[in-house]
Amino acid sequence: MEPYYENDLTSFQMYVISFYWTVATITTVGYGDISGTNTLEELFCAFIMLVGVILFTFANGSLASII
Repeated sequence: MEPYYENDLTSFQMYVISFYWTVATITTVGYGDISGTNTLEELFCAFIMLVGVILFTFANGSLASII
């Protein structure tokens, strides 16, 4: 797969890349060796990271309230 070049991207693609980077940073998942290679994969990965953080937070909150 060829790398992204800024001049070849639409505004939506640039927004998705920025959103993916922000979600990966905030959720502390990191960038790793495997990441989304196109817009759809990046949107899916960002969604999964957000769902994972929400579920992890809910589980920790439930555990804290039990203790």
